[in-house]
Amino acid sequence: MPALLTLADVKVGLVDDLQATVIDELVKSTYLFEKIGFEPVASLVGGGAGWSYAYNKVKEESTSEFRDINGKYTDSVALTERKNVDLKILGGSFSIDRALRDTGGAPEQVAFQLAQKIKAVKAGFCNAIVNGAVITNSKQFDGLDALLTGSSTEIVAGGTGGTGFDLSTFTKVKDNAAEFVAVLDDFLSILVEKPDALMGNSKMINKIKAIAKIVGTNTETKDDFGRSIDAYDGIALIDLGEYKGAPVVAINAGKTSLYAVKFGAQAFHAISPAGASLVDTIAPDFTQASEQVRGLIELRAAVVLKHSKSCGVLRSIKVQ
Repeated sequence: MPALLTLADVKVGLVDDLQATVIDELVKSTYLFEKIGFEPVASLVGGGAGWSYAYNKVKEESTSEFRDINGKYTDSVALTERKNVDLKILGGSFSIDRALRDTGGAPEQVAFQLAQKIKAVKAGFCNAIVNGAVITNSKQFDGLDALLTGSSTEIVAGGTGGTGFDLSTFTKVKDNAAEFVAVLDDFLSILVEKPDALMGNSKMINKIKAIAKIVGTNTETKDDFGRSIDAYDGIALIDLGEYKGAPVVAINAGKTSLYAVKFGAQAFHAISPAGASLVDTIAPDFTQASEQVRGLIELRAAVVLKHSKSCGVLRSIKVQ
């Protein structure tokens, strides 16, 4: 089985400067893109109609027990579920009028459009990681919301059918900090191992930062560029940003969700094509006989959850 590759790993050895630049900018854009691994395992299917990957998801772990001399163990097995995910293509194109070449404005416009397209791809992938749902859009892959809904690690902060947990004001944050830490720690304890990241919108992440400072669980970690990343008890806090003007992790009636994620080959990771590029780029070619010349950036990927308890979602947290 191929090893997981970070985007930084993918960049090593690339001879296409534009492709390397796009990957570098994606990595710099969010701590998520630094840490999530890509496994180059998706194979062509249907005579080249697409890429697909089949894997076993752990639903229930094996158990152990004590026995007496001459006693016997009760047989138990780990339960797995066969899953399949189709790799999807996310990206976009843009066009620039060739007349700009003669007026000297082409380089600036190309750089601007490329930067904006990289930003859009980053936002689109972050959104898909959370909100992607094949059932509503076959062009997408299932994200964490779809993968975790109905699972044993989907927890309502106020209890099933409850009113949630109130962190809507600074006073509520101060008054409820210790209780929320207890709720959060209980939630994290049901995961199979300590997660690498807590992911949410900016309001949720800022609330956790404040609570962590109040109760003394705030820590810091360093990213690959030496920048400080806020953490809760060593778990990185990731603001997933916005997609099309709205938070990736939605706020409905003042309430939102918080995702806990363990990255790894047997946990949560991304997949990419086997033997093909993860990121593809095309720069505008002003030698073409066309009134407008096009540029393109695309990311070919999907995500998989190998262990049902390696990730979780804490819902119904009031943040406004």
